[in-house]
Amino acid sequence: MDLTPLLARPGLDRGTRLLVLSQVAIGPADWTLFDAVLAAARSERLARCDFEEALLQATLFFGFPRLVSAFERLHAGWPADAPPAGGEVPAERRADEGRALFAAIYGRNDAAVRAHLRALHAGFHDFVLESAYGRILARPALPPRTRELLAVGALAWLRQVPQLVAHARGALTFGAARGEVRESIVCALGDVPEVDELLRRIGRDGAV
Repeated sequence: MDLTPLLARPGLDRGTRLLVLSQVAIGPADWTLFDAVLAAARSERLARCDFEEALLQATLFFGFPRLVSAFERLHAGWPADAPPAGGEVPAERRADEGRALFAAIYGRNDAAVRAHLRALHAGFHDFVLESAYGRILARPALPPRTRELLAVGALAWLRQVPQLVAHARGALTFGAARGEVRESIVCALGDVPEVDELLRRIGRDGAV
């Protein structure tokens, strides 16, 4: 698979685009695309550990069974030459770091979104903050800006629009450019009119 046209697009650096494309490939189990992404990353001399982190994060969107296959392909196509370097958030800090990261992403909507999650199920609320945010998204190996762009790509492919809007705004909060958010969506959907409609929704009510 030739990724040259996608990698030549402006608006998103090649390394981040390949990380986003890894998410987009995992969703539909498009292993041809996934293998091409890994091959391109190796040729660009990108850090394998960044893709390990991207795969860990993809578990939140695509589930354990799909990620078993993704990790198998990573190990087959790009053997590790060193132990994983990502680093864990210490267990005693996960709840606090998860809440802090959640608040940074959701901003003024933080309390309302957490109340909604708690109303759905208190245990689900705690799992989201402590495990999804505190254990995975708060890991230090990738910066929050990059993690939010990865989330944008995954959620665009899933067409989970409310969560996409929230994480796109999170990416902007952490310093991503609007063009980077757009290109992360394009990785998932292609350069179609729906992308600009999503951008209008992201920017509604003066949020960005």
